[in-house]
Amino acid sequence: MGLRDVQREQTDYFAFHRMGRASAWSRQKRREAIHNLEFPRRRPARWPGFGPPPPHHLHPGRHTFREPEPYRKSQEDEKKEGPSTGVQRRARRLERLLAQEGMRFEKVLGWGGFGMACLFSMSSAGPGPGGGQGGGEKVVVKIELEGRDTIEKERRNYELMRDAHHVLHMYNLAAEEAIEESDLAAGGLFLEFMERGTLEKWIVKMAKERKTFSDRALWTIFDCLVRGLVALAYPGTKWRAEESAKDFNESPRDTMVHFDIDPTNLLVGGFGTYGQRNHAIAPIHKIGDLGLGEIFNFRARRETERVWYARQSGKAYLYTPEQFTEEWDWHIAAPASDGAPTAGNYRESMNLWQMGWTMYALITLCWPNEKKEPFVYASRVFDRPVKDATYGGDLLYSGRYDDTDRDLRRVVAQCLYHSPLSRPTLRELEVHIKDKLRTRLNNSEEEARAWAKRFYGEPERRRPAPPPAPARERWNMGAHPPNRFGGAARARFGKVFSNESILDLERIRRRRADEDHRPVIRRQPQPRRFWRD
Repeated sequence: MGLRDVQREQTDYFAFHRMGRASAWSRQKRREAIHNLEFPRRRPARWPGFGPPPPHHLHPGRHTFREPEPYRKSQEDEKKEGPSTGVQRRARRLERLLAQEGMRFEKVLGWGGFGMACLFSMSSAGPGPGGGQGGGEKVVVKIELEGRDTIEKERRNYELMRDAHHVLHMYNLAAEEAIEESDLAAGGLFLEFMERGTLEKWIVKMAKERKTFSDRALWTIFDCLVRGLVALAYPGTKWRAEESAKDFNESPRDTMVHFDIDPTNLLVGGFGTYGQRNHAIAPIHKIGDLGLGEIFNFRARRETERVWYARQSGKAYLYTPEQFTEEWDWHIAAPASDGAPTAGNYRESMNLWQMGWTMYALITLCWPNEKKEPFVYASRVFDRPVKDATYGGDLLYSGRYDDTDRDLRRVVAQCLYHSPLSRPTLRELEVHIKDKLRTRLNNSEEEARAWAKRFYGEPERRRPAPPPAPARERWNMGAHPPNRFGGAARARFGKVFSNESILDLERIRRRRADEDHRPVIRRQPQPRRFWRD
């Protein structure tokens, strides 16, 4: 498919997206319409903007905005499905492979079309990834099941974030060589384990309890997330203390645009001191899953193919105005090269817009509507007047969220402004959040600390897993086979034992009596090395 075909297809798709009908769009059904689509548009000469507001926006109220769907219903968290047979098979092979490196399998954390993530613990007394003893320290192993080079791209992005405190850390372990040398996966990563899971888990829990986060907790979490955005805005920086935009006198130039910031990719860790910041009111929150991240600077925003192909990166419900705006319909080349203020302007404010939707979810405990409703909102963004369309108008005028600090709702609505230049800068947010946390909100620090301990509680405790088997344990075909077997035995015996039932020894002997079974040479156990040389 050529670039012009991609442009026509995206133009048709995002027309459906702006109407809130993206889920109904079909490439096959729209083939003729895409072929006959007028692209680029000629009349009017440029995008006319949003136009005058509709009558019901002149006096906004509860019925002006559609009520979003509660998070507990949207996520279908009651319908938990276990990993498929293929994922389980891969997990068992990974378990046997890393047992040789002194790592003990715990559980499968997640899986998708291209890869999966498993939790392992260090079972040796050697040094662990955090610098301490390896015994019991947990690490997440993420492998790529198809050769799409996403793991290598993600590895490079984590390398740029290696000194950030609010972005997930990557470990360089010697066990990575075992994965690379095997035929199990196209690549693998060893990542920091966050003991309290994803932020989505806690939003769902709060929605089920029919309660809301306190103002102090929301401002504290917001501060954590903004620090992570600062790290993305200045990749490769060696942060000696905490991430701060005040350390720089100029705007970010080579920003890492994440494309996929949402509660499922924000991880919640523990309480304590990280860098020079004490996380006592809320656990530390970190940005993870950098697989879609790309560095965009002035030159990259003017590369036509790169900008257009990145337009559909990320989840459909969190596409930013830089991706879905109608302004694209007037540009064949990169919109930024033609002076477009919003379309294709991939920069740090794009990460802020997606983080604004995360704060929207924390305040409302709701899932964003499929159709984004722009609402023209005039305000002062700190020291400058701004009049632009925001997608968070219901935070201010629907009356549903008046129990939450109005200043917080105002700032989040400003983060959801349509134009990137209308949104607050990271420096402005950092200063404002710091000032807010010094004031007395709806509860004191002691009350917020006690609430956090009750709500987040202790991390999940699991029964210790059995010790790993000896290095690459195999059995001779002339001896008695094990009761259950994995990939090596299944490959030898075929479909007869695909259900992993107890082996019928007599049937095996009758079927294989005349075959010459060569003994399998055991691999000699190697000294365990946790760190790659």
